[in-house]
Amino acid sequence: MRESPSLSIFPNRKEKDMKFTVLKSDLMAKLTPAMGTVSNKNTITSIEGVLIETMEDGKVRLSTYDMNKGNRTLFTPTSIEREGKFILNAQRFYQTVRVLPEDEITIDVNDKLNCTISCGRASFSMFAMHGEDFPNLPELSSDRGFEMSSETLRRMIGKVSHSVAEIDNRPMLCGAFFKISPSGIEVVSCDSYTLSRCSMKCEVRSIATDGGLNYSFIIPGHALGELSKYLADGDDQSVRFYLSRKHAIVKKEDAVFFTRTIDSEYIDYERIIPKGNDIILTVNRERFLDGLERANIIAEEKIKGGKSYVKLTTEDQSLILTSSSVNGNVLDEMDCVHEGGEIEIGFNGRYLINSASVAEGENIRITMKGPTQAITIEPTEEDELFSYFYMILPVRMNEQK
Repeated sequence: MRESPSLSIFPNRKEKDMKFTVLKSDLMAKLTPAMGTVSNKNTITSIEGVLIETMEDGKVRLSTYDMNKGNRTLFTPTSIEREGKFILNAQRFYQTVRVLPEDEITIDVNDKLNCTISCGRASFSMFAMHGEDFPNLPELSSDRGFEMSSETLRRMIGKVSHSVAEIDNRPMLCGAFFKISPSGIEVVSCDSYTLSRCSMKCEVRSIATDGGLNYSFIIPGHALGELSKYLADGDDQSVRFYLSRKHAIVKKEDAVFFTRTIDSEYIDYERIIPKGNDIILTVNRERFLDGLERANIIAEEKIKGGKSYVKLTTEDQSLILTSSSVNGNVLDEMDCVHEGGEIEIGFNGRYLINSASVAEGENIRITMKGPTQAITIEPTEEDELFSYFYMILPVRMNEQK
């Protein structure tokens, strides 16, 4: 099944001018999320802009595209006096609209590319560019894809995005790996120091022409935040997710978010997950997170030779968190359920905080084996539908004075 015609790129046409009126609230509702896909570090002036074009059905379409990810959405103006297709500098346009009164806004582009934005007795002017100068968008349709809950997809992204690498010579680690099957979804990320995995058994409906529902793809880290915003917190409506050869296209109502995918095989993450950790701690998640935040204040102080670390020490049925620097030290002891041998092990405190803060449940289970081997964080109670798993590598500890 092909995407609806409203998603196809509007045919090129030369327009002399354009004028329409729209409520500020309607315009801001569409413009604000589009700003996340505007380029601000490019020599191509047009992609620092938003493409505004009137449509044959009486609506107005906004498009932004930074050459990696983009946004396309429609809104209904109160009136269209002259049809057209022009580019406005996105940042200036957004800042202008944001400070105007809550009323109708008129956008008027004349044949000399001068744009006047007026509301009541206030008006601004700025330079416009021809719409034809906007870069060609990728094909926003595909015969491969699936449909699922927007909130489920957003929740999964939130559980793993902290483990996506920012820079790595293995490009697949700079994104999150999605695996879609008829029974649900699994999302994985790994930055060489931490690994995050989240699985959900849920309804996934095929929208492919062949009815297929087995997909795997990698969404770049720089697009995950914008995709999460697009999916909207608390919004449980369905979204359609299309997969082309190089892009993922997500459609919700009259808006489309799209991004390049990373064309690479993902790592064999099952192979690197520890299997024999025999030291097991059960600890209150909030209490553990509070202790980490306190210990990390000292650990993140810049000292000669780099930052310090947070040390975890077991002592009978207690877990002790410590960190030291030339400026001070901290010790925080908390109750836990401890099984197995005693251990002292050091970590980058931020890695532990990032994982513990997105874990769920009152208590978490931490498994360990030795001071140089990875630990895992998991829920204490099994859930038939939802599960998460975090792995964190320790650091080599030196004697701290």
